[in-house]
Amino acid sequence: MKIVSRVYNSDEDFAPVMTFLRETFKKTKSYQNWFPNRFENSHEGSGDVRWVDDIRIWEETNGSPTPSEKEIIALANPESPTDYFIQIDPAYSFLEREILEWIEKHCKEKKKDAHKKEKLRIHTIEGNSTRESLLSELDYNKGEISGYLRLRPIDSPIPPLGHCESYEIRSIKGKSDYDQLATVTRLVFGHGEWFSAEVYEEITRCSFYKQDLDLVAVAPDGTFASFCTFRIDPASKITNLEPVGTHPDHRKLGLAKALIFEGLRRALKYNPSLFYVGAANTPAVNRLYESTGYTHKMAEYCWLKEV
Repeated sequence: MKIVSRVYNSDEDFAPVMTFLRETFKKTKSYQNWFPNRFENSHEGSGDVRWVDDIRIWEETNGSPTPSEKEIIALANPESPTDYFIQIDPAYSFLEREILEWIEKHCKEKKKDAHKKEKLRIHTIEGNSTRESLLSELDYNKGEISGYLRLRPIDSPIPPLGHCESYEIRSIKGKSDYDQLATVTRLVFGHGEWFSAEVYEEITRCSFYKQDLDLVAVAPDGTFASFCTFRIDPASKITNLEPVGTHPDHRKLGLAKALIFEGLRRALKYNPSLFYVGAANTPAVNRLYESTGYTHKMAEYCWLKEV
């Protein structure tokens, strides 16, 4: 068997990559790689697939001219032209230098102005000392904490819903709600006009989507005050909380917390294997997830280099 790298093919490689992410976590229980939910969302559910062509795969192959045995062992994938993540089977960590060199070369080739320096950011979860040593050797500088990967024990108690005054807690009803939900999502996260009802409908077609886990708090006037969604990978049962947000006019009322607790209760019937959330590092976000039981956290850092 030999190791080769090639451009990602979205039609042929999506399912094998999802299997690779599931099996690698099952084998290693390491949190360094993405969970399948996140890859599916970035690939099919975000409404912005400009970066799919910038994913590269490393695989083992027998090199046969006929259909050969192939196994994905690593990939480099971006969330912007200069924000990259590495997913790898730890048994092949010796490839990381080659992967980082490819990322740098690729980013340089993609620059609009070849003479203008840009900051390349490599995202990694704390605890990967081998990668951190390599990044330092390659002249990357460790930045501040960009966010946290947070976990919640499956058997941790879920408090009662609590008092939400006159707000109604319910699931999304379907297409009739998509436009209003897209509007409040744009307002909370600043997604811009690209995040539309049509984009939201694409998300509902993802394998992780379950309508009864897509929740909103509805104000007395019928507007959406808060929202949260739990996404369950159907094969691994890994369960992601994303997104969560509250309209500025309805904050500090406990609505997001109430939605999270309701979503956790509903998710239990699907036998989740893991509860996690990828969270920003802000005081308000940290308070929310600490108070809802996502207390085990691992920091995500950006390592920076001008290229």
